[in-house]
Amino acid sequence: MRVALCSIAFRERLLEYSLDLACEVGLDGVEIWGREPHISEEYDANRVSAVRKMVTGRGLEVAVFGSYLRLGAVGAENMALRDVLQIAAGLEVQMVRVWASDVGSDDADDELWRRTVAECQEVACAAEKMGLRIAVEMHTNTLADTAGSAKRLVEEVGRDNFGLNYQPLPSLDDDAMERLKHVLPHVFHLHAQNYAPLNGDPGKMERASLADGVIDYAPLIETLRENGYEGYLAVEFSPSNVEDKRAAVLRDCAFLQGIRA
Repeated sequence: MRVALCSIAFRERLLEYSLDLACEVGLDGVEIWGREPHISEEYDANRVSAVRKMVTGRGLEVAVFGSYLRLGAVGAENMALRDVLQIAAGLEVQMVRVWASDVGSDDADDELWRRTVAECQEVACAAEKMGLRIAVEMHTNTLADTAGSAKRLVEEVGRDNFGLNYQPLPSLDDDAMERLKHVLPHVFHLHAQNYAPLNGDPGKMERASLADGVIDYAPLIETLRENGYEGYLAVEFSPSNVEDKRAAVLRDCAFLQGIRA
């Protein structure tokens, strides 16, 4: 297993800042946030080539292109599939993160499911021809918001290169291990996040350091290892309300490096 930094962790800074930090701490790769100021949502050959050189010149790999392509979207603004695939090709990345609609599974009707699955199949087919894998983010307000709905989506799409970007939910009601076990065969990528009750209120969660939140990552990583997972473990965000965001992210990177060994 390898460790990466999602450049969205420093979305307020230019891409070079995240790349230099990842290089400093000895990470294996970076996940490129699919928005400005890190990369354009529209394909620009020169821009993409420059980003690729900035990453590889530091001895890093582009682990994932974190696109904002929403398949089966109802109201959200969307990227164009052609732009997504061209950017991925230019970055020479092997995986693209996408989203399963912009409606939660509890509110989705059969027609939305049908349309989203069809669009996912179309994208997976196009990506397969380019040697790409597609990872759907397990996120609230999407059709992959629960382990059950995420598994259903992958099974209905039915393509070997179509899987999941696993991440825990910011809720004490979410059992991270059970969530992982339910979708384990389909996990392509992992966003490492942790949470703690805000001011002691279990109904309100805030981002915590990976080592100190309510989620115990050691057994999660061990479960992945036992099941042959060879993907990335990616630090996505900084803990909330820290005085030194850079130091906090460095600690989280070191934490993942320590437990993946």
